[in-house]
Amino acid sequence: MGIFNRTAMISLLDQVVFQGEKYQYPVYGVIKNTSFFANAYNQHRGCYLAISESRRLLFVECNALTGAPIRMGALVFEDLVSSKIKKASFGQYKIVLEFMVDGKKKKYTFRIAKKVYGTDFDEQEYNCEGIVSELKKICSNRK
Repeated sequence: MGIFNRTAMISLLDQVVFQGEKYQYPVYGVIKNTSFFANAYNQHRGCYLAISESRRLLFVECNALTGAPIRMGALVFEDLVSSKIKKASFGQYKIVLEFMVDGKKKKYTFRIAKKVYGTDFDEQEYNCEGIVSELKKICSNRK
């Protein structure tokens, strides 16, 4: 089992929720680093995503080599400005969400796939479909 596994995902997502808050559809994905200093080596990083019962998108961005968390937090859907959810090739989804964060628009680009080979993400396909479905509902209600 690699550095990205179900135990690490649950452990890290549990650190992002409020006490007693529950979440659903935890998935492994990739987040695009959109900072000014991004280069070919650190442009995409592994991440974990889930939707909380409080209508927040939970995320943990991880180092691609060690799996250690770099950044974790929650984005409130009331701050959602725009969204694009597209089905890409090989069962992948590209999710682009733009939120107002500290008075500025900030874009987050995620890619999630139904299958993650060589891992123990046994529920990835079910959770992938679930999180995409929930995001589509939430995003369509925000327009």
